[in-house]
Formats: sequence, structure tokens, C-alpha cells
Amino acid sequence: MGILLTVAILRELVFEILLSGRHLPKEVLDNGQVLHLLRFDTEGYLMICKMPESVWVEKRKSFPTGGPRKLVVKPLPNQAGDSVLLKVSGLWLGEDEKRQPEKSKTFGFYKSLEKLPLYPLKPPTISGNSIRLAAVAENSEIKQLLSRLKEMGIAFKVIKLDNFEASNDSPLLQLTLQQLRILRLAQTLGYYDIPRKTNTEDLARIVGMDKGTVGEHLRRAEKHVFEDLLSS
Repeated sequence: MGILLTVAILRELVFEILLSGRHLPKEVLDNGQVLHLLRFDTEGYLMICKMPESVWVEKRKSFPTGGPRKLVVKPLPNQAGDSVLLKVSGLWLGEDEKRQPEKSKTFGFYKSLEKLPLYPLKPPTISGNSIRLAAVAENSEIKQLLSRLKEMGIAFKVIKLDNFEASNDSPLLQLTLQQLRILRLAQTLGYYDIPRKTNTEDLARIVGMDKGTVGEHLRRAEKHVFEDLLSS
């Protein structure tokens, strides 16, 4: 199923939540730019960041890797001009929170997302210590989510809340979220460059899938995009 929905009764919600520096790698985000958030679930996250090479050389030893949230900051072999591409992953919960996850506001937020029938419009994005999400749902479900956030004391900001109007302007809207994530990652890492700078095996290693699955996602995404462009 693609991420394009045409149900008229749905509402579009765009909102941001603020996570503390202990949940996200503040030192990395303060010095780099998040390009893609590839994994975002109850357990943790995986993202691709870009950082000036001079900053990476100067500060890489000061980035606190490991720790209770298993932070990993690893440079990728692909260079982006005078910048370095980084694979950054970690867990939301520390060891103490894992023992009593029901007491964690962050864990409660992600469980709330899992329980409600929210349909994401695109992958979440990170800016500073805020995560922005865009989704559609029935009005009652949106009210339930926002009420739940208030109950948990999680700081959030509604950017947009309006009737959802589906659009066919971009073929990317016809892709599943997984197809879109992998297609964007492939483009970022130079899969479509000449000569090619990465391959499906490299992409599979980054997203934690087998090579065949990544290749299938790419082919299906390419098919949607090319068919749309060539038929117009």
C-alpha cells in the first residue's frame, strides 16, 4: 500500500515533539545536519547525517558513543564534497528506563503512536532536539493522540491541522515509506552517480536488511517514478 490516501474524512496533522538532549545525540546534531531518518520506532532510531569534514576531524573523539543508549556514530565511505556522511543510531531508553519503561514519557509517546491508526505521509524528520511528524487520521484519533501527549507531559507543537486533501503531484507519494526511505538513501549515497559510489549491499548493511529486499524496494520505487514521468 502506498502512502497516498483518498479518504475524505481524514485530517492532516503535522506536529513536533521535543526530546531532551539525553535522548538524541546532541553533540552530533549541534555540529551536523540530519539528511534522512531511516528508522523510527519504539526501540530507537537510525539516521544519516552530514558534517563538515573539518568539524568531524576536530570533534569525532569527543562524541560520546556507546553508553546506556548504545549511541553509534560511524562515517560512511561515501564523501559529500568537503563533508562526511555519518550513520548515527541509538536507543531512546537508557538502562534504568528499560527496567520500568512504563514510567518513561518517551516510551509512552511511541506506544501511543503504535496503538492509534495514524497513517504517516512521509518519514519523520529531526531538527535540533525536535522530531517532526506528518500523518493523517480521523479527527477523534488526532484528539486522542494530542490529549495523550498532554497527559504524559510531553512538549509538542501543532504545525498544521486541516482537512486532508490528497494530491497526485509527485510520484513519490505513491511509494511505501520503506521504498521512499531506501530510494532517498540510495540517492544520498551516490547510487545513481556516474560512476556509482555505492551498491545494494552497502545500502542493505546500513538499513539492516538483506541485499535482495533492498534491491526489490529500489526496483519497485523506480518503476513507480519512471512510469509516472514517462506517461506524463
